[in-house]
Amino acid sequence: MRPLLTSASPGFKIAYLFLFLLIGVFIAGIFTRLTLMIPFIDSFGDISEIYVTQIMQSVFAIALPSFLIVSWTNEKPLHYLKVVQDDKLSSKMIFALFAFIFSYSFASFLAQLNEGMILPESMKNIEEMMRSMEDAALETTDLLLSGKSLGSLIMNLIVVAGFAAISEELFFRGALQQFIHEKFKNEHATVWLTALIFSMVHFQFYGFLPRLFLGAILGYLFIYTKNLWAPILFHFLNNATVIIINFFWSDSEWYKNIEETAITPVFVGIAVVSLLLTITLFWIYNNRTSKNIYNDTNSEYNNI
Repeated sequence: MRPLLTSASPGFKIAYLFLFLLIGVFIAGIFTRLTLMIPFIDSFGDISEIYVTQIMQSVFAIALPSFLIVSWTNEKPLHYLKVVQDDKLSSKMIFALFAFIFSYSFASFLAQLNEGMILPESMKNIEEMMRSMEDAALETTDLLLSGKSLGSLIMNLIVVAGFAAISEELFFRGALQQFIHEKFKNEHATVWLTALIFSMVHFQFYGFLPRLFLGAILGYLFIYTKNLWAPILFHFLNNATVIIINFFWSDSEWYKNIEETAITPVFVGIAVVSLLLTITLFWIYNNRTSKNIYNDTNSEYNNI
C-alpha cells in the first residue's frame, strides 16, 4: 500500500487518529444495530448486545483507525507497528509475563487507594456523577461476568480479554505512543503521556491510578522489547485474570471481601516490594538487551 499522508506531521497523525476513532464509533454503532437484527444473535438478550458492541468498537473504532493511519503514513505499516516476525519473541513474552506477575500487587494497591478517594465537599456533585458512571460501567461488567458456562468463559476471554488487548495496544502503543514520540522525542514523557490518555479515555475516575500505572508498564514494555506482542500479552493477562478469578471463585468469601480490603502496613509493604521487583525486572532486561546489542555489533565488526 502506498502511503497517502507521508508528509503529515506527528500532530496531524494524532489528530487523524482520534478523528478516525470518532468516525469508527459511529460506524461501529451502525454495524452493531445491523448485526443485532439477525434473529439468532438477538435471541440472547442484553448480553449479546454487549458482546457485539464490544467487538464492533474494538474493530472499527480502535483497531482499524490505528492500522489505517499507520498505513497511510508509513511504507511498512507492520514494521512500524512492530508486529512482524521476531527471533527473540519467546524471551520477550516471558519478560511480559514476569512483568505482569511482579506488578500485579502494586496495581491492586493503587486500585484500592483510588477506590477509597473522596473529593472535597465543594466537588460533591462531580463525585456523584463519577460514581454513577462507575456504577453503570460496573453493571455492564457484572453482566458480562455473570455467565457460568464454559461458553461464557471462552467468549469473555476472546472478546473482553483478547479483542480489547489487541485493539487497544494497536491504538495506544502501536500508533499513538509512536506518534507522540515523533513529536516530543523523549521516551519517558511519551510513555507517561500515552498512559495518561489511555487512562483518561476509559472515563473511570475510580480506576484512573491503576490504569495509569498499567499504561506506563505497557508503554515501557513496548519500548524495551520493540515488539507489540509483549504489551498485548500483558494486557490480555491483566483482563483474563479478572475473568478467570471471577468465573471460578466469584461465590467465595475471600472474593466478595476483596473490595473491602483495608490498606494495612502489610498491604503497603507488599505493594512496595511489587513495585521494586517490577523496576528491577525492567532494569535487568534493559541491561541484558543493551549488552546483547553491543556483543552483536562487535561480532559483526570482527567479521568484516
